Amino acid sequence: MRRVSPAALRQRVAMAIAYQEIRDAVFGWSLYLTVAVAVLGGTLLLYNATRAVGESGLEIVARPFYQPLLVATSLATVYLAGWATLAIARPRDQGSLRVLFFAPVDPVSLLGALMLAALAVYALFMFVTIPVFALLSLLVNLPLPPLLLVGMLVSPAFAAPAIAIGLFISAVAGTSRGAMFLFGIAVVLAIGVQIGYSALQGVPPASQYYDTLLFLREVLRAAREALRWVSPLALVSAGLDAALRADWRELLVAALAGIGGSAVWLVLAGWALRRRGVLP
Repeated sequence: MRRVSPAALRQRVAMAIAYQEIRDAVFGWSLYLTVAVAVLGGTLLLYNATRAVGESGLEIVARPFYQPLLVATSLATVYLAGWATLAIARPRDQGSLRVLFFAPVDPVSLLGALMLAALAVYALFMFVTIPVFALLSLLVNLPLPPLLLVGMLVSPAFAAPAIAIGLFISAVAGTSRGAMFLFGIAVVLAIGVQIGYSALQGVPPASQYYDTLLFLREVLRAAREALRWVSPLALVSAGLDAALRADWRELLVAALAGIGGSAVWLVLAGWALRRRGVLP
């Protein structure tokens, strides 16, 4: 009997798990609901832009498809982060994760399979949404910039940290409910920093609270700058903007930041899965 090497066996198992996860996503409803929301949101943004141009009479639209595609990629990123948050915690609750580890499965093959499946679902999301936006560009007679499409091709590197963060939360959480709670806290903190900093920026210097809030504003500013290289949504925005401006250096830096960040979070997820185990 021919002996299969451990690496080949791990690869075979990972591909089988990834195939099952992709199949579940394709035959589920959540992916298509997210696609519908992304297309609807992008269409509304495009409609508002063209209507504003028509009412102003300027006949100039600056980057008309940047916001619609940013909304689409951001929704895909949040969707996959939420999916990854339940990818380990839910099977652990159901007891199927314990059964799965009776097979030749280890944390490396499981996390690799889940990451591969998530990126494949992301590619499927873009495969569905981009032709819709291309059709919209023909209908409204506005060009879809090729540079923006380049940014979309690189965007999986920006979304990868969100998937890895979700897998880490899923591995460290005790239950699926706890995983979603931690995920919600992370999302609220990331959004809260952005909103809080913008709100404090609007405080006029003549206000009696301006000096009192100066320290808090500086703290939020530092947190906002840190989130530029940690938050997947900030990476998506910065990456698409750099691609549209043809700033290849900034695009490469953002892509490398996404790849490096996802690698770090995957290592942490592997450590958490080994330490937390497969039991509820």
